Amino acid sequence: MGFSVTITSSIILIVLCALSTSFLVTIFQGLKEVTQIAEQYVTHGREKLNVALQLGVHSVNATSCVVIVKNVGSQTVFFEDQEGFRWNTIIVSYGNSSFWATYYIEDYTILEIKVSETNFLFTLENHPYIASGEEARIIFSVPEGAPEIPLNGLVSVVFASHYGVAAKAEAVRRQ
Repeated sequence: MGFSVTITSSIILIVLCALSTSFLVTIFQGLKEVTQIAEQYVTHGREKLNVALQLGVHSVNATSCVVIVKNVGSQTVFFEDQEGFRWNTIIVSYGNSSFWATYYIEDYTILEIKVSETNFLFTLENHPYIASGEEARIIFSVPEGAPEIPLNGLVSVVFASHYGVAAKAEAVRRQ
């Protein structure tokens, strides 16, 4: 009986060591993953703090708008497409007292990118982004089949960047 108790105790000790080792490895792996996620969250939050945009509605007609997006932060805002994916989205809402319509616009055209408050233009092929102190003039149309923007109707435009930072502006269609 003395020898079997020793063997049984040894087996139980080995099993407990194996279970505790497995448990500790799982805890350390989980802590490592939580640390990585926290670092990514902080990095993304830091990027968002460095993004500051201003938006102005330059002109509005029945089916399209021209907006100017200015980068007043320190983080570059990119416009390049990747396989049909747009990095930024424009949200337009318009209407009057009788109706209101809202659309996500992914199909917009960048007319020009320039240094703010100057006439210095960049080529769109070589400069598909706005760095600090630069602005982009963008035109977009309401989707096909959507109602026209009413005369004297309010137009609200939001430019949502790929960083999660947005700029908003409003205008009224006068012509």
